[in-house]
Amino acid sequence: MLWIVIVLIMLAIIVVYLAIPGGKLWQQYLADIKRSLTETSRQGSSQNILFTEDSVGELPALLRRHIINGGYMGRPFMENMLIRFHNTKFRMSAGKEPIPITFMQVNFASRPDRHAFLTARIAGIPLQAKDSVLDGFGSMTGVLAKQFQLFRSTGAEMDQGQLITALADAVYMPSLFLQEYVSWTVIDDHTIEGEITWKSVSARGRFTFDSSGNIIRFDTNDRYMDENGKGSSLVPWYVTYDDYKEQNGYFQPGSVSVNWMLPDGDDTYFMSDQIEVQYSINEALL
Repeated sequence: MLWIVIVLIMLAIIVVYLAIPGGKLWQQYLADIKRSLTETSRQGSSQNILFTEDSVGELPALLRRHIINGGYMGRPFMENMLIRFHNTKFRMSAGKEPIPITFMQVNFASRPDRHAFLTARIAGIPLQAKDSVLDGFGSMTGVLAKQFQLFRSTGAEMDQGQLITALADAVYMPSLFLQEYVSWTVIDDHTIEGEITWKSVSARGRFTFDSSGNIIRFDTNDRYMDENGKGSSLVPWYVTYDDYKEQNGYFQPGSVSVNWMLPDGDDTYFMSDQIEVQYSINEALL
């Protein structure tokens, strides 16, 4: 009987451990954000700079209108943002059923650092993934049961892919549009192309605007897709932004979807329709 009691106690400890938030990957995630906060603080605060006609005057007219529509004029530049995506589903790979996830990310403006964290459960076992670019180096790490590393991707492909994702995220953080590491080309009355360059890595993407001047889509050919551990290749990638509404005094997209354009049809692998944004956060808010 003693061994049964020991087994039950061990099982109970495992269940409690798996149920408690955190783990090594989460601690690394917090450490990465702290490093970005430290680096940006050394550069000095930009919160005394406001969105004004003068400060946005050199942006393309489409971007200026997006900023005006969003209610940013007269408000200070945001140094960073924390986004929590609620009611979110994620598809692990094309053809798989999407699963519910918890997803959050912290983005920075004066340097295009980006830190995202995903949590989910597979057969009751927690799955965690950290997706980030820090000081120009992109990485993606997945861990099962808070202990067993499933994958870790780094290298030039990740550097570029994470950098272009930071540009796409700037729909919610327009102070990034004004940074010196981003340049713009007007394509037509509804499209502009942005080029983002950091630490000798560059990537390009196109923003599409509706007739009201709101960003509704971002497209790039500069993002690599992992081919189930058999390498990676450039695949067209796009984000759609829908359901604009007022949130904390700003007019922003209320839903997003992230997609690959595959030969057999588009693969929508990330969907969220409840988005919470906070600006200029500190470590205590995480």
